[in-house]
Amino acid sequence: MPIEWDVLVTEMAMLGTIIYSAIFVENWIAKRKMHLKEKEDGRRTIEFVANDLKKKIRFIDDSVQYKDFKPFFTDMWDAIILGGKQTVLPFELFENLQHTYSWMKYYNNELEQREKGDGEAVVMEILGEVKGSIGQSLKLLKEAKL
Repeated sequence: MPIEWDVLVTEMAMLGTIIYSAIFVENWIAKRKMHLKEKEDGRRTIEFVANDLKKKIRFIDDSVQYKDFKPFFTDMWDAIILGGKQTVLPFELFENLQHTYSWMKYYNNELEQREKGDGEAVVMEILGEVKGSIGQSLKLLKEAKL
């Protein structure tokens, strides 16, 4: 029985196409799942940070009203950084949030260095800067949700 080369080549070409297509589709599905997971992680991270910043605004308002200056807790932002979730945020948003939380840490540092009853005006000024920075960050977060 002679080998029919044209049939053999055709069958092998078809088999190669089927295998390549199956691998391509499987790879495409895996990338799509990863993209959707990153998008969901980004959405959740944005909500998480937005809620934290809204609480910080209330904290600032209470601090100014009662003149009870306490340090900010920035552990939420630190958790995002340590967890590597900042990579799912757009760079401009990450940069802005880093600036905002840096203001909070600066406030904490100034609060530690001031003596009781001394430097209240400086602390109030820094709180104003922090509040303005938080407002800008919340605006960017709202735009990022769209």
